Amino acid sequence: MIYYTMMPEELMFPTHEDEYKKQTIIEKDGVQLLVQGTGTAEYEIVRILSSDPKYFLDQQYTPGQKIIMSHS
Repeated sequence: MIYYTMMPEELMFPTHEDEYKKQTIIEKDGVQLLVQGTGTAEYEIVRILSSDPKYFLDQQYTPGQKIIMSHS
């Protein structure tokens, strides 16, 4: 089925609140990222929270990339 609408996808297909509980904001190398936990110390990048275009061109910050955060 195809929906033809001007409404944002979030209004048509709302995300369950449980998915938002897995998300957190971290800072990696001076860049704030919205990430979602996938394992004990592994996170998946959801969104870059920066207005600097150089971070959007850097492949290490691409949404969907996995990053490992150490507890030190």
